[in-house]
Amino acid sequence: MTSPKAAIRVGLVLAFVLTGCMEHGAIKTGADNPLTVEGLTPSVKDKHAGLVAITPGFEITKYKVIAVEKFPVTDTAVKDSEDRQFADKMSGILQVELVRRLRDSKLFEQVVNVGDGQYAASTGQPTLRLQGVVTRLGRGDRALRMWVGGGAGAARTQAEMRFVDVQAGKVVMATADRRIAKIGGGSSDLMGEAYDDMARDLGRFLMRLSRGEAPQD
Repeated sequence: MTSPKAAIRVGLVLAFVLTGCMEHGAIKTGADNPLTVEGLTPSVKDKHAGLVAITPGFEITKYKVIAVEKFPVTDTAVKDSEDRQFADKMSGILQVELVRRLRDSKLFEQVVNVGDGQYAASTGQPTLRLQGVVTRLGRGDRALRMWVGGGAGAARTQAEMRFVDVQAGKVVMATADRRIAKIGGGSSDLMGEAYDDMARDLGRFLMRLSRGEAPQD
């Protein structure tokens, strides 16, 4: 006959196994209070980019170069040195993922990671500069995600991007994308997956724009 303690141990093991088998990663959710930049407030829902605002006449296909900056983290919840180190690390990962996915899209002749010495201030070609901020960054609690579930201990992040026409010196498009990770392991892994998903979906959105498709939910 199984003792109560043994039954509890078995139950915990099964819960751990089942949790490990569940889908990891982050899900898209509605952006929280998106910023207004040069009169553009992301408000049109899109299935890939989150919320979007586009200036009239913007054509992604005319740009040959895009330079991707590292986004500062502005979440006021980031306070101590450990939080700041985590924020800096995640911001770097987001920049790398954006560069990689934009290169994969083949939309641009050149995709530059600003800060690695590749970017010249004037390329002589129509150029976009991808800037932005991470306005939400919360690591959540791994133990709560694993053992409680239902959204407890969820990790969260929100990236707000603006595309600047370098020659004109103005913002031509803005987006706001928020992700929440309820299931999975460490916060760094979850954030890495969230930023990979963000970058992948941004590439998909830009590809749709290049084909003349409008933002759609």
